[in-house]
Amino acid sequence: MSPPRAPELDRTLPRVLIGVALALPVLLVVGVLIASQVLGRQSDPDPATGPLALGPVPVPAAASADCSRLLAGLPGDINTGDGLLPRRALADPVPAGTVAWGGEKEASGRPEDQPVVLRCGLAAPPELGPTSPLLDVDGVDWLRIPGPGATTWVTTDRAVFVGLTLPDGIGSGAIQDVSRGVKITLVSRDTTPPAPGPTR
Repeated sequence: MSPPRAPELDRTLPRVLIGVALALPVLLVVGVLIASQVLGRQSDPDPATGPLALGPVPVPAAASADCSRLLAGLPGDINTGDGLLPRRALADPVPAGTVAWGGEKEASGRPEDQPVVLRCGLAAPPELGPTSPLLDVDGVDWLRIPGPGATTWVTTDRAVFVGLTLPDGIGSGAIQDVSRGVKITLVSRDTTPPAPGPTR
């Protein structure tokens, strides 16, 4: 008489469980690797729309209450006269007292594709003197400082100096938008040079 045989199902069941137990960690590792690649690509910022890298410029009064008020009141989009430019997030380390608009196409190298940059709390510009020609925009006096590919306009009649750098080829709407904010938030100061005293 032969011994009873175990059912065939009992022998295959452990093999299936062992196969599943071995395959499950491998599938889990593959899933984690695929997910990290997909999510990693999505988190890499596009340089055209990601944070804008700007170099530091000395702004000794950037931490002032005046600059805080001005920066908080600036528009999200700025009008260039040729359209609206969106405000850009700035890359770390974020320069103090600085905001920017546009510049999504700055890699083109064309001046009109560069960002519009505002810096609050600048030192008095060396170009400013008693006979410097000033431009009045909506009740704010601006000094024009030309540069390569851009012009920087600096307020001269406010409690702090504000610089607005406009790329060549950009319309004048940005200086009008910023002038409105400057006029509302920054106290005016007298820019008339003092009269000479009596001679003795």
